Amino acid sequence: MGGFRRRKFVACSAMFAAMISGVSSTALAQTDAQSGADQDQTSSLDAIVVTARRVSESLQETPVAVTSFSSQAIERKFAVDIRALTGDIPNVVITNVPGFNAASIGIRGQSTGDIILTFEPAIGVVVDDFVLAHVQTQLFDLFDIERIEVLRGPQGTLFGKNTVGGVVNVMTKRPDDKLAAELRLGYANFNTFSAKASLNVPISSNLFFRASGSYLKGDGFYRQSKSNTVDVVPGQTPGDNRPLGSPEYFSGRAKLLWEPSSETDVMLTYEILRDRGGSPPSVNESPRGFLFDVLGFPGIQTTGGSPFDTGTTLCAGDANAPRCPGTLNGHRIDVDGVYLRAEHRAADLGAFTVVGGYRRAKSILPSDYTGENAYLFVSTRDDVREQYSLEGRFSSDFSDRFKITVGGMYWGQTLDASATSFLGFLRFLGDPTALSDPNQSTADYKVDSYAVFGEAEYKIADPLYAFFGARYTKEDKSFSVRPQVRRSTIATGFWPEFSDNASFSKPTIRAGVRWEIADSVNSYFTYSQGYKSGGYNEQAMTATSALPFGEETADSFEVGIKTETADRKLRFNAAGFYVKYNDLQRDAVVPFTDPITGLPGQETRTTNAGSAEVYGIEMEFAAVPVNGLTLGASFGWQEARYLQFFTDIDGSGRNVDASFLKLRNVPEVTANLTANYEFPPQPWGSVSVNADMNYQSEFESVTLNAERTQGEARTLVGASLIWSSPSDRYRVSVFGRNLLDKVYRVSANSVAGLFNFTNYAPPRTYGIELAAKF
Repeated sequence: MGGFRRRKFVACSAMFAAMISGVSSTALAQTDAQSGADQDQTSSLDAIVVTARRVSESLQETPVAVTSFSSQAIERKFAVDIRALTGDIPNVVITNVPGFNAASIGIRGQSTGDIILTFEPAIGVVVDDFVLAHVQTQLFDLFDIERIEVLRGPQGTLFGKNTVGGVVNVMTKRPDDKLAAELRLGYANFNTFSAKASLNVPISSNLFFRASGSYLKGDGFYRQSKSNTVDVVPGQTPGDNRPLGSPEYFSGRAKLLWEPSSETDVMLTYEILRDRGGSPPSVNESPRGFLFDVLGFPGIQTTGGSPFDTGTTLCAGDANAPRCPGTLNGHRIDVDGVYLRAEHRAADLGAFTVVGGYRRAKSILPSDYTGENAYLFVSTRDDVREQYSLEGRFSSDFSDRFKITVGGMYWGQTLDASATSFLGFLRFLGDPTALSDPNQSTADYKVDSYAVFGEAEYKIADPLYAFFGARYTKEDKSFSVRPQVRRSTIATGFWPEFSDNASFSKPTIRAGVRWEIADSVNSYFTYSQGYKSGGYNEQAMTATSALPFGEETADSFEVGIKTETADRKLRFNAAGFYVKYNDLQRDAVVPFTDPITGLPGQETRTTNAGSAEVYGIEMEFAAVPVNGLTLGASFGWQEARYLQFFTDIDGSGRNVDASFLKLRNVPEVTANLTANYEFPPQPWGSVSVNADMNYQSEFESVTLNAERTQGEARTLVGASLIWSSPSDRYRVSVFGRNLLDKVYRVSANSVAGLFNFTNYAPPRTYGIELAAKF
């Protein structure tokens, strides 16, 4: 490590140690206490088992900064998707990509905030050992989830590529030998209805079936209030105050588990998603002087309007229609997946695990990104993505001194995508065909990825362990794009195509020591590497921008301590970290001369633009001070800065020093407090009260830190009251989220001096849920 990095890490470690010595309260709002299903009050914290190292082990012995959510903790959130967890995890942001129901996850300075179809996420999302390769379907439903683990920091050895910031590792519930069913019905404001059900059936002594499904439909919290009447598309009703962004989806899963012996199990899973929600609306926050402002469509900061009173162009059609790509149809996403997992545990040897799967996702995503209903920029993205993978692992405790995990993996995907965009704002600039002659583009993308990996831990002496892991990844990628060309030009037979292929390979390692200072007091030091694969940008407009960009890497140093009292009434975990990111992949909108028309234009180009560093601390705390009461807290602090960053910041076509900019999705402070109290059981049932409060400071959400695009600082308060019958068969819950009705921006995009479009979080939400178990 160079002198500069060494000084930074030493300073970070010293600050971390000082805070540990003086801390009096901190974090683990999401660590769940005993469930209370036996109608007894909680008297101690649950022992938490995680799979952060691809084997089941105690959270307190795992040398990884990981936050684990049990099924009970998830249920108490009364949340639709994983965005509800973001306030409980130090130094983590989970929001949506502006204009899409797609995940934008940030951990320790790394994030993906783009919807570019060929762009791979910087945070891995893994569900039952299957990697979700694109942000579009990562905001998954939270029903029938056994556990969610959020691993912070690079996980490049055991989880592989595209985990430079961390991993969200999800385990869904497995079938078992009990006949059981559950039904939940919910209603919340914005006319939101939900129905959830699960069924578990033991078919025979060694064959078990489980099915679960979740349906949600609502009005959405935006309203079509704008009354622009210039060139409104037929079928559009200006300013009718109709709901916008109305959610509607069904998500389901079916599992068949066969256990031919006590040592072997085989599980087949089918996944389905049918999303028919409305197109996510946007808010116009174009600053003064931007093109939209000049054309008479100012942002809400100029008009003083509410972000929930917005506009969007609604019209019938599809990607091939003469006037509109079909925003009235909403976003349509179909997912079908089939997965097979087999494990055999050989006595005195170890466990062999094989996991394979196939997943097909088809998306049709017509949107108006402007926050106006004046047909300024209306487009659709239609794509079909197919993923397939096969992984084999062997894990063993060969002795009480040595354990190992080794394996290999193949992972592949194909993508067939097209886009149609009506640039209606050009009609104000003298183009009368802007409403009838859209731009069209296509992209094809194929990835074949191979990896071998392993990690071993050796007990040097009774309290001291050393571990080392390595992974080698090799990828072949092929890419073809037909850039944006007017439909009328395509009709003449002229449509250029740029094709390329490239290979990428990279070894990554992880090494460290774990020291058991005393019973239930563990410390660790880890050096780990992360690797984000190189690739292509499907928005390329020229042969130059259709060339590949290179890999992005991370070097991370982490020191941590995990403590727990013998009676498990108090738990405190903390970590300090320093990460250096190299060859950062960054997008920039740059000017160019259109090779077809000869006219000036703009294109999005991806390059390896620089390096950055992030360092900080994370603390989590949980306690049961008296029977029935569980308290938790978390705190995260981080500093991030570019060490080197050259990009075009003003559209001049020149790359200049932009290292003064801030990294996106990096709030300096995150903090959380929770309390859960279970009243003593009574003959008529039991009652529990839950409350939480979390704070997140302001953060940048776009690379160039444009005005009016920041994720705003906010403090959120939530609460729930739950009554359960004496047998725990019936349950009635009332809940509220964002009880202080905080209005705050969560994501944004700024389009090269033309306009800003942004998204806001839901206002105050409250509802009721009825549940029954059989």
